[in-house]
Amino acid sequence: MARSAKRPKKPAHMVLARNGAVALGGVVSRNPVLVGGTTAFLVALSFVSANALWYQPHFHSGAFFSTRDQGSSYVAPEFGNGIALGDDEAETTIKIERPQYLPQPKPDPVVEQVQGILRDLDFYAGTVDGITGPATRTAIANYRKKVGLPASEAIDDELLTQLGARQTTAAIPVTPAPAPRETSAQAAAASPDATSPVSDPLILKIQAGLKAFGNDGMEVDGVMGAKTKNAIREFQSLFGLPVTGEPDQVVYAKMREIGLTN
Repeated sequence: MARSAKRPKKPAHMVLARNGAVALGGVVSRNPVLVGGTTAFLVALSFVSANALWYQPHFHSGAFFSTRDQGSSYVAPEFGNGIALGDDEAETTIKIERPQYLPQPKPDPVVEQVQGILRDLDFYAGTVDGITGPATRTAIANYRKKVGLPASEAIDDELLTQLGARQTTAAIPVTPAPAPRETSAQAAAASPDATSPVSDPLILKIQAGLKAFGNDGMEVDGVMGAKTKNAIREFQSLFGLPVTGEPDQVVYAKMREIGLTN
């Protein structure tokens, strides 16, 4: 019989590598989740390590085990188009200045007078401050529409005439004249109880309704006078109301019914 040829032995390192690969494959097949998580962790750790060691703009002697000195203020370098700017590079500084306060608008006496009348007529519910705002413009527009004036939010002569308002010069500074010396006769004639008539809101609304009804000469001041009394009597007579000449709730209700006031 012929003797069989002996197979050459493989090197020990190849046998060891093959056995290691087989063992590793067995571990992966038995624990895929563990192996995958460990691999992902190692990849993330490599990126973090590379960033801490080589890609920071400032050298740090202990990137993993110590923090930077809190006492020293570190300012990162500025970058322009991805390149750090040197000390000799020109810099542009924009200084933004803001006013310390905003100027407040000054009150207008005419606007203040119109606001007061419109508030008494229930067209305006804001503050009578003489400053034209959204609420004032809306009230003016609603009143002009109610009485048939051209649509607008402005205060013009036509509106002032319809409201019975008067132009005022309260905002114009004047030099006061010296007060004349009061004589004893004038002092005796002056009564301490004499006061100016007080404006009544109901009379004011009725006067505005009478003015819208066609009494162009009616002054809307809230004070009962002969002209107001005669106009009320005429209105009562035309609409079959008791003719009293008094500004009562019956007259006011009728004016609201026919749209003269609100």
